Amino acid sequence: MAQTRYLLVYKPDGIEQEIDFEILQKQGIDIEYASNMKSITDMMRKREAGAVVAFYESEDKNSIDFLRYIMRQHPNTQRIYLIKRLEKNLIENAINKAHINYLLISPFDGDYLSELIDKAFRRYRFLTQPMKRYDDLAGITVDLLEHVNKYKTEANTDTLTKLFNRRSFDQILDKAISLYQENNLYFSLVLIDLDNFKKLNDTFGHPAGDEVLRVFGRILQNNMRQEDSAFRYGGEEFAIIASGDKAQNIKLFVNRILSQVREKVIVFEEKKMSFTFSAGLVCIQKSFSRDDLIRAADKALYHAKKNGKNQIVAYQDI
Repeated sequence: MAQTRYLLVYKPDGIEQEIDFEILQKQGIDIEYASNMKSITDMMRKREAGAVVAFYESEDKNSIDFLRYIMRQHPNTQRIYLIKRLEKNLIENAINKAHINYLLISPFDGDYLSELIDKAFRRYRFLTQPMKRYDDLAGITVDLLEHVNKYKTEANTDTLTKLFNRRSFDQILDKAISLYQENNLYFSLVLIDLDNFKKLNDTFGHPAGDEVLRVFGRILQNNMRQEDSAFRYGGEEFAIIASGDKAQNIKLFVNRILSQVREKVIVFEEKKMSFTFSAGLVCIQKSFSRDDLIRAADKALYHAKKNGKNQIVAYQDI
């Protein structure tokens, strides 16, 4: 019999990683622990857990095997993977082999743990209502990307604009392409170049140019939807990876950002500055490789710059 507020924790003997579940128990959540696959099988046969937590093990793949077993035998049970650091191979295995729903990266506070477990239980209840069951993979993926992005370290962040840097761009773009290839989750790539930035630097000085970059970074961050990511691509170049299957909708989204930029007047050391940008966007297509996608966005950006700047051009419209 299913119990939506029943949490099963898989923690093999010898794992030093500790987590305090006391706050959850105080909220009335029934928690049991398992140290081997036999115990798990017996527990889940008696009653299905609404969510499970597995601890990462560096020496073997038992935790991945456990999550894969849950995925196959109890697909509605929400799978939570607890790790200490972000590693590309580790995350790929967790996603590709076990289709985890949530990534939990320690250290974290009790409130955040409680919020995540509650979200997992809500999704389990939704999936186990027969009349409302549907493919929830898109929502699961959004949650996963949200938690991965939340714990990006300073090594993945541009110090000036506080946006993700080029390293993060490469990682998240690869993951977005993988999710598209595996699950048909569409996205668009937007490449942005600030117009006449060299002239602005020469006129007002590099500190003023840095202030323009900072302001633009804040504008991008304030406009990002939960499922989108913004990056400083390099110098005065920026990028957006935006969820969605229609380039026209993304173009409207970027145009709203451009309208805000056009209206923005920056006062720096008693000098007033304004700026615009040009952008090229492309929606992922089945025929595109990673390099094809970047070249297409860059080609659209070139058309925007060549034809007057201060505009967005979609590759599909060229």
